[in-house]
Amino acid sequence: MKKPSYLPALTVALGLVAACSGTPSTTATTNVAIEADSAQRSFRFDYHAELAAESPDDEMRMWLPLPSNSADQEIGELKVDASHEYQINALTSGVGRSLYIETLGEDISVTVSFDVTRRATAGGNAATATEIAAGLQGSSMVPLGGKVSTMSASVKVSKNAGTMSVARSLYDHTLERMNYDKPVNGSWGRGDSEWACDSRHGNCTDFHSYFMGLARTREIPARFVMGFPINGAGEAAGTTGNIGGYHCWAYFYDQEEGWRPVDISEADKHPDKSEFFFGNLDENRLEMIGGRDIMVSPEPVAGSLNLFIYPYAEVNGFSTSKVAKKFTRTNL
Repeated sequence: MKKPSYLPALTVALGLVAACSGTPSTTATTNVAIEADSAQRSFRFDYHAELAAESPDDEMRMWLPLPSNSADQEIGELKVDASHEYQINALTSGVGRSLYIETLGEDISVTVSFDVTRRATAGGNAATATEIAAGLQGSSMVPLGGKVSTMSASVKVSKNAGTMSVARSLYDHTLERMNYDKPVNGSWGRGDSEWACDSRHGNCTDFHSYFMGLARTREIPARFVMGFPINGAGEAAGTTGNIGGYHCWAYFYDQEEGWRPVDISEADKHPDKSEFFFGNLDENRLEMIGGRDIMVSPEPVAGSLNLFIYPYAEVNGFSTSKVAKKFTRTNL
């Protein structure tokens, strides 16, 4: 198999979605993430992935997500240590970019390291018409018109309530209905909103997929973000820690206040912070990728990816789970 040639990083872009008539207008808003008094922290993050070849004829392909700058974080000193040549491409569908490596019968190993400055935020960013339209569309695991839409219509809201009030009612409903629970061999972790509606438990993907389905039914744009929780807050510079797994959260759009974040699964785990996590995020996280039904480039045989935060790999055209991965942070 011919090795891919290196391509420079491309500008991050949303997959184009036609704006529909009646779409709410956009409003420029203040982004509180960049206010001087916002709490922030800095750390270095290492994302490592390996895939061993089992045959000299194995056609091996691997994709992994890369971070980007946003209103809430800056990425610097990004370095890639890879066993083979690689490409860095913008996502074809979704928000962000990915690294791609392919080999013929040779082990793949890649470590991506980068510095992060992350701020606590209440959001507040304006949205384009394209982003709003995308935020109103369903996805394969967050469909519209099903059980979640019926549930959304049943949630009581005040007469003439504005977006913030309706979103708060949907947030409280999700928090009351869902329970953070990950039973062994369970079906949680797929971000299936209809399943979450029935099961009433799951992880962050299930909580926020359910909330997004509720919001979109009410014509409130919503979007999904995946990243990592960052431990070690308050520890000295140079201290390190392993990151056990991913985290995710969501945003909803208010015409006056812009994109406001919610982290409902964290609110469920920490009830004393339930007020905070409606409209606010702490600084102890890293954002990697936005969206669902992610399409990376080059296109995998499997097509779009429901979730994209861990390395995705194919061997001889078939998805494989035999990818070793490790994530670590070092306080700066």
